[in-house]
Amino acid sequence: MKYSLKTFINNIRYLARYNLKEIDSKIQSFPNLSNFADLLRDEIKNDFDKIQPPMVETSFETLQILLETQKSFIRFGDGEYILMNGGSIGFQKYDENLARDFEAIITSEYENLLIGLGYGYFHIPTKQWRNSWFKYTWVVKNYPIIKKYLIPNKEYGSTDISQIYAGYKDYDFKRHYAMLKALFTDKKILLICGDKVLANVEHNLFTQAQEMSIIYGAAKHAYAEISTLKEEILKFNKDWLLIFALRPAGKVLGYEMFKLGYRVLDIGHSIKDYDAYKRGVRMDKEGVSKFFAPDE
Repeated sequence: MKYSLKTFINNIRYLARYNLKEIDSKIQSFPNLSNFADLLRDEIKNDFDKIQPPMVETSFETLQILLETQKSFIRFGDGEYILMNGGSIGFQKYDENLARDFEAIITSEYENLLIGLGYGYFHIPTKQWRNSWFKYTWVVKNYPIIKKYLIPNKEYGSTDISQIYAGYKDYDFKRHYAMLKALFTDKKILLICGDKVLANVEHNLFTQAQEMSIIYGAAKHAYAEISTLKEEILKFNKDWLLIFALRPAGKVLGYEMFKLGYRVLDIGHSIKDYDAYKRGVRMDKEGVSKFFAPDE
């Protein structure tokens, strides 16, 4: 940068327009900054006291709740909101009855049913997230729909438990999968999943289960066969833990079985997520897109 006498004189003229003593006096009379911060905090707290943001637990907190209680768990993500709002997704075409079923589930208030929402929908993205762009694109655009189904003071779990490896660059993955697998330890589990879910899986998430049985549904548009699947499930006693990985249809079927007295865990992508983690699948943009695509 070049300096000149002309520039210096112009700067002096500019400063001469201000009374520096007066400015200093005003600064000295400004309230103590720490006191002002306290005052501002209390003003905001009082003025916005009626605002009740959703209470969405972290993934670890969600798993801890499921380990310490007999609560059932059903997750809601972008696909369910799209279907509730009249759209279709790769796994499921729009169905008016399905949309109504979703609305009933997400607004239900059963003490023993934990509804999972996207933790990232309501928190500032961190450097650990792989998909911060999703927060400021899809979530922002659809936030009115998300907000529409929130219940004040309701405790929600995190739907993220099903896609930790796909969703985070840096995480305590070992601890996460240990807690997840502990949910199945010494349990008789009945897995209800799409017929392609296990096709390419090399690493079994359910090795600690006492016993395991599987009921397969369609990989796509399984909502149409809920009645048939329900009949198959009813052949099992209520001491079987029902594990759902059946996309949107699994949530409706899981809700029906929950109301009949079964414990239900909608774990969604967890089977593929654990397998991808164990195999060290590269989760770049292409990898994440492939992960969430319909199973073929």
